Amino acid sequence: MSDAPTSDDVARLVVSSVSERLPQEWKVVESAVSDRGARRPDVAVALDAPDGRSARLIIDVRQVLERRAVGRAAEQLRSLVTRPTDIPVVAARYLSASVREALIGEGLSYADATGNLRIVINTPAVFISSQGQDRDPWRKGRPRGTLKGEPAARIARALLDYRRDWTVRELMTSSGSSSGAAYRVLEYLEREDLVVKENKRYRVTDWERLLRTWSADAAFQTTNRVMTYIEPRGVDNFLAKVAAGPKFPIAVTGSIAAKEWATYAPAKAVYVYVSSILEAGEQWGLRPNTAAPNVILLEPRTVGDVPFRNTAVTAEGYPVAAPAQVAADLLNGPGREPAEGEYLIEWMKANEERWRRA
Repeated sequence: MSDAPTSDDVARLVVSSVSERLPQEWKVVESAVSDRGARRPDVAVALDAPDGRSARLIIDVRQVLERRAVGRAAEQLRSLVTRPTDIPVVAARYLSASVREALIGEGLSYADATGNLRIVINTPAVFISSQGQDRDPWRKGRPRGTLKGEPAARIARALLDYRRDWTVRELMTSSGSSSGAAYRVLEYLEREDLVVKENKRYRVTDWERLLRTWSADAAFQTTNRVMTYIEPRGVDNFLAKVAAGPKFPIAVTGSIAAKEWATYAPAKAVYVYVSSILEAGEQWGLRPNTAAPNVILLEPRTVGDVPFRNTAVTAEGYPVAAPAQVAADLLNGPGREPAEGEYLIEWMKANEERWRRA
């Protein structure tokens, strides 16, 4: 692996990347920056279009930028803008996907040394975008973390299911996680600006983004053993069997569960978490089927008992997973299920007091 690029290397890469992507008739000139004291642009690049219009990229170069620091970085960068045609740009060795998302939300352009690039100029009209790497190739040591695995799932579900501030000990007790795991996950969530810490208590800053981040990191297809079956007598007959009360833990998820809060469309298949696929398949008399299944059984592999936490029993008598679990699963589902997940999230945003426990 080559040495990590210096700030000067990053600046040169930004200038060359923009220049290479513009038509030859454009002029790209790194312009002089007057000394404005302690805070001034690291680089200013003049872009001159053939029709005489121009813009200037005001580039702030950093080695690293964490999600929680994006707001402060945006404020500092905007203070360097002195002309209507100035375009603020954040450049770094590497910008993670969540940081890039936050920069877009702040209305900033960005570039990094792995090839992630997004430059947006209204006048003259310019849109440049390219995809680089999804991880920092120069980072050494332990990965920065994700929300994969059982400890992260336990913490994420507790933070989503309950509307409150937490001490670490309270979160450990509620989620069933260990001390080390709780601190590691919370440290990652702080970096990603998904929680904030005040007076030794942690609070979720944006439950919807936390839900989406957890769903993206821990799709049910990768965290569970999945088997598909056919119930010859149909979905309703199968749900009656589920309601009869088997002796093992179960939780219905997917579209069938979502209709308890936000009906989107009739469901053609049932997704059910079970502690043992073999036991469930035998007890319910299901037939393996991959062509046109109407029952999909999910046996947790890497998330422990998390899918069975905070279930609720429907009027028909079968248990459904908590809304946060159902929404996360739908976002990763096939066909129309991601759209159903979005529909459920809209209901959750409008009815937070009905599903986030106090």
